[in-house]
Amino acid sequence: MNESLYKILIDFYDLGQLVRIKLNRRGYINETYEIESLKEGKKCRYFLRRYRKGVLEEKIKFEHALLHELVQRNFELCPRVIPTEDNTTFLKVPKETKKGTEEVYIALFSCLPGKDKYSWYDPLCTDAELRDAAKILALYHNTIYEWKSINNLTDQREIDKIPLIQPQWSYYVHNTGTSVFDRYLLKQFDYLLKILNKFENKGVYDSMPHLAVHGDYHPGNLKFQDEKVSGVFDFDWSKMDMRCLDVGQGIYFFCTAWKGISDGILLLDRVDSFLEAYQSTAKALKGIGPLSRLELEYLPEMIQMSNLFIIKWALDEFYSNGRDPQEYFTYLRHCILCAQWLERNQDGLSSCVLSQEVR
Repeated sequence: MNESLYKILIDFYDLGQLVRIKLNRRGYINETYEIESLKEGKKCRYFLRRYRKGVLEEKIKFEHALLHELVQRNFELCPRVIPTEDNTTFLKVPKETKKGTEEVYIALFSCLPGKDKYSWYDPLCTDAELRDAAKILALYHNTIYEWKSINNLTDQREIDKIPLIQPQWSYYVHNTGTSVFDRYLLKQFDYLLKILNKFENKGVYDSMPHLAVHGDYHPGNLKFQDEKVSGVFDFDWSKMDMRCLDVGQGIYFFCTAWKGISDGILLLDRVDSFLEAYQSTAKALKGIGPLSRLELEYLPEMIQMSNLFIIKWALDEFYSNGRDPQEYFTYLRHCILCAQWLERNQDGLSSCVLSQEVR
């Protein structure tokens, strides 16, 4: 059992007798632990997140405020934040690393029912699961729409971050090594800049509905039971942004093939299923409503933007944290193939998307 986490849980939480602390190796950014305890004869299960290095405290506060609001609004599929005995929702604690001791944030959450069936990559869940995931995304958006969030979050929208990307990528390119990842990046760098330059902070973005997006809506952040979504978790990338970006990201993660000659292809039959389920649910809920004609027109751009930010994540992780070259080459190649497919198939994708306009 992890002695340092054991002591933290005993000292700061009222969980009863701790039975198990087990590292969950599914995460890519944060460290997650499965916690089991016995309290008053009842078995209790939680998950503990040790947040990624460099995360801002205001981001954690935003995430926890969002989860609290979702519970207040009766969204039953998200975890609850477990408070400490001092009624705080997170702790800042020391962690021993190879470079010495550093301070990290941790938080404890209720455990959701269902199975962890998928990851963020190669995530071709069943069609029934895909459709239900789209319905739940619509339910989430409808539930949290018009929440004003908290006032101290300064995180930019994704579109507003794009001008900052090129200088960072140029720095990476000028400091590459000889790995398969480095060589592929050098080969594709001009193409990446071409994609970046297609995005502008157009005024039209401001006119679209904004809300607290999930920010990482993929099959690996959902639990399933009998082909239905039984839980939605990992809200740590949430922020105030465009609703259609969250939908575009969902389509990107749920509908892109990963294997063989299909790698990087957006499967339009799955896009159609996802959007039909989202639109019909959003219409029936009578809140924020389905995606508008304007949002649908820009949805292909949101899908490409979602792909772009996975590229950014892969480069940042590789050059900042020394990730495995072959593994991250696989991610980068997938994203480049997807970007190329999206460019070649703009008309077909736009036709598919616009066919789901609700009149």
